[in-house]
Amino acid sequence: MSPEGYYVSLGIPGEHAVAAKMLVSMFNWQETRVTLSMLITAIVALCTAVVVAMAVHAASRWLRVRRKSYGKLRIQLYERLYGLQWGDLTTNNYGFAPAEGEGQERFQLQMYKELYKLLCARSRPHSHTRLLEVSCGRGGGLSHLLKAWPGSSSAVGLDYSANAVRFCRQAYGHIANLAFVQGSGLELPFADESFDVVLNVEASHNYGDDLAFFREVNRVLRPGGMFLYSDYRRPELVAPLKQTLREAALDGEFYDITKHVAEACRLDSDRRRQLIRACVPWYYRIVFGKELANYAAIKGSRKFEAFCSFQRHYYMTFAIKADHSRDNRPAVAVVAAPQDAKA
Repeated sequence: MSPEGYYVSLGIPGEHAVAAKMLVSMFNWQETRVTLSMLITAIVALCTAVVVAMAVHAASRWLRVRRKSYGKLRIQLYERLYGLQWGDLTTNNYGFAPAEGEGQERFQLQMYKELYKLLCARSRPHSHTRLLEVSCGRGGGLSHLLKAWPGSSSAVGLDYSANAVRFCRQAYGHIANLAFVQGSGLELPFADESFDVVLNVEASHNYGDDLAFFREVNRVLRPGGMFLYSDYRRPELVAPLKQTLREAALDGEFYDITKHVAEACRLDSDRRRQLIRACVPWYYRIVFGKELANYAAIKGSRKFEAFCSFQRHYYMTFAIKADHSRDNRPAVAVVAAPQDAKA
């Protein structure tokens, strides 16, 4: 039966059969258009999802590469900085004020003196101590501390920078009980329980893994050994850092010294500007002028303002590795805590 005959059988007059056929065809086309529109919308949504997923994956990969590149760039920068001719400069921390003495590095050396005072307030240093400083830089702080230590003690300084280690070996090669090696704070090249005291000043924020570092400190410390530590973090990261220290089985208190560090930066800013002007090549100063001022926490820099406004907290720590052979009692005599408020 023809389409027209079908419509006539339904009671549609013949003259209207052709119109009826055209009307039905129009509705079928509308359904087809709706179906095609839905299909196109689905394809577009799928393509969009694929593109977004690819973009997220690419961005994540770029960030990972950027972090690695930044880490490598930072290491290269430190290597170049330590390779510059800094004259008789031997320390590289933000310092502590007020400082004893009149030397040009008195604020930086005072940081080591304060750590030693913290140890003496909590324990009694003994002779024949074996010390390790992780990230010793140009070695001045460790050398100063070794001179103050009672008895015939010995010390090892470790730094990732080959230029820093080279300088230290040349500058302190005449000191028989002081040695320097190159290595990473996350993989200390020493046997278990090799040291009585481990020292780390203003360096661990660059390591990228606090727990791994603290565990390495625990590993190389003898039972009852002591960890002298100072560094800075954002305020919200200090409490997690304390927990991380406990997870590494190191028991200690944090003391906030931010105001002392900020004051040292203020008082020492002119000297730091002069050092940068005298020792850093002009083309570095042109390209990295603000970064160098921030690195040195010179008055007016972001880092200096962060210390002054307590957007960065600087702390020091005296921690002890438990001595299980003595029923978990520390191997040092614990006495009164220092007067500075705990962080």
